[in-house]
Amino acid sequence: MNKSLLALPLALGLATNAMAQMAKNNPEKFLGNITTSYNWQEYCDPQECSGSYVYSDYWNQVTCENATKWGSVHSGWGKFNWTNADRTYNYCKQKGIIFKYHALIWGSQHPTWIESLSVEDTKKAIIEWYDEVAKHYPDLKIIDVVNEAIYSGSDYHSPYKQTKIIQALGSLAEDRAQKETGRRPSYNCTTNGYPNTNSYQWIAEAFRLARDRWPDAILIYNDYNTFQWQKTQFIDLINGLKACGAPIDAAGNQAHDLNDMSGSQFKAALEEIHNKTQIPQYITEYDIAKKNDATFETRYKEQFPIMWEADYVAGVTLWGWVYGKTWVNDGGDSGASGLVRNCQKRSAFTWLENYMKTDAAKNAKSPIIIGQKGGVTADVKLSAETVTEGEEVTITATAESKSGKITHIDIFANDELLVNKWVAPYVWTFTPEKAGKYTIKVTAYDDQDKSRSASTDLIVFEPQKPFNGVAASIPGKIEAEEFDFGGEGNAYHDNDEENRNKGNRNEGVDMSNTAIGYTQKGEWIEYTVNIAKEGKYTMSAAVASGNDNSAFKLYIDNKAITGTVAVPNTGDWETFTTVKEDVQLPSGEHVLKLEIVSDWLDMDYMRFDDENSANGFKVISSDEVVVFPNPATTHISVSGVDEIDEMVLVDATGRTVASSTTTELDIPSTCKGVYSLRISTENNVIVKKVIVK
Repeated sequence: MNKSLLALPLALGLATNAMAQMAKNNPEKFLGNITTSYNWQEYCDPQECSGSYVYSDYWNQVTCENATKWGSVHSGWGKFNWTNADRTYNYCKQKGIIFKYHALIWGSQHPTWIESLSVEDTKKAIIEWYDEVAKHYPDLKIIDVVNEAIYSGSDYHSPYKQTKIIQALGSLAEDRAQKETGRRPSYNCTTNGYPNTNSYQWIAEAFRLARDRWPDAILIYNDYNTFQWQKTQFIDLINGLKACGAPIDAAGNQAHDLNDMSGSQFKAALEEIHNKTQIPQYITEYDIAKKNDATFETRYKEQFPIMWEADYVAGVTLWGWVYGKTWVNDGGDSGASGLVRNCQKRSAFTWLENYMKTDAAKNAKSPIIIGQKGGVTADVKLSAETVTEGEEVTITATAESKSGKITHIDIFANDELLVNKWVAPYVWTFTPEKAGKYTIKVTAYDDQDKSRSASTDLIVFEPQKPFNGVAASIPGKIEAEEFDFGGEGNAYHDNDEENRNKGNRNEGVDMSNTAIGYTQKGEWIEYTVNIAKEGKYTMSAAVASGNDNSAFKLYIDNKAITGTVAVPNTGDWETFTTVKEDVQLPSGEHVLKLEIVSDWLDMDYMRFDDENSANGFKVISSDEVVVFPNPATTHISVSGVDEIDEMVLVDATGRTVASSTTTELDIPSTCKGVYSLRISTENNVIVKKVIVK
């Protein structure tokens, strides 16, 4: 982050107005809203309520819904219409509230006339646009630079492909590099970084162009569906921009996708985005599209305190001022996100006013200071973000005072004070003794009675060890739920914190009865195994899926031993079938990793057989010949065998033609010839030759 951005003075005009706002008691964060549109003529104060509601009495930040977008202003070479945008900008100046510029580059609301331009002319149009905005509004403090550029599937969130914006910004990035280094690189600027990280350069260049013109403004990347649908892509994009050196100061989460999201789910998603990007966050377009007032209020109560009290969220902008005047709808009611309905406050509005008077709201911290010229900045870094029990981690704190000098820093682990550090460097070592998540927090104090806190998470694992303390034997059977101890990120990774159907393990891996289930792409589980000898084995896995295209992959010590193993659609997640793959294994003790390649498969167990074993057990009989006639109802009955795991009838090619988990196995009427019957019990496998005549 640009250090100069950490002090963002609020240009106060009429102090009496500013003092009436809901966020008046918190000098650090803003609580804003959007303009009210009237046939694309945007105003802050709702005209239909005849002075009953004055915008600046409630909100201390404004975002124009459409008036500042490229497509709303730029109507041709040298042609700009700022009338509508100026109405809001001047209102902010008069009332002493923050004017947030939205948005410089967006694939949806660009001028239609640029769609026919060449790459070179598109470059000229972009530069003309940036220069005109800078000339008209040279004092912008906060800007949504690029809007909705996530690449998901095979396209962008908005129709960038209708123009040559991507190619033009990529070419401008190359122009800049050649000017600075004398070398013209080749950036793949037609995608967002799949797989070439440098292809984020087209977005990065949009930020560089903004920094050139507004060196002290907060520059934001803004996108929607960041919490439920494209969270991973959003994180990848932010980190891609950072890797490309983009001067990005914050991530903007529009929050249009929270209508039916619980508070705990929202909190987990917001924390994950921050933890994985380590950049300040804004909630830029929060709306709840619910016409039912009780449901509307419930969502605000569940979600708003989480975003407001997060010390890495710098401000919140609501996308709902007047009912019927916003873009979202619910059951035929357009603009259902509005807080004022028929010139009356909805119950959520009243709740919000009361909440903003609480100590929790007044004391909420921000990574970007608003409303004071001085202040303290603080940061904390760890030598490792994940460690095992008893492993030492080094905590390094840094701080700066804009108005004085730092006197000391306190360092905490889960609110337990570890040390007061009065002399720089502010470094301390911490040795966690128990597994779990620790919040490492530092609070810096200066000689002007100002303070600042910063925090980060430390994940502590128990040492990885095999289930029941004994490595699983190969050849043999490995129950899928008997994975190693060691915890999330160490012995397994589960995409969410919810533990569904715990089965017989009270850990984060999702279970379906005694099988692992609810699996998603990117999840993995590890098993410590002891392989009797090096050689070729047949892996057989009992799997089920109600979806097409489910798949997994296996590794030994993170080296792939299979390709992608497809799991057929068995009709549901309780109907299991067997998939097989030949693998080459080393001898000795190793770690077997199961990786989910494609969503939604269940797995009961894996068996590894070598040429001298059957399903991983000793063969006690293999020479008996049983002859059966073949009427339509023929079946094999087994007696004298307890606790059958499975009976499998395979043909000469190894294809399974029938299977059963009881003592009876139906033989298909089409069977004829020589088959092999494998009867698996808890300790043995009985193999019989079956001739069907």
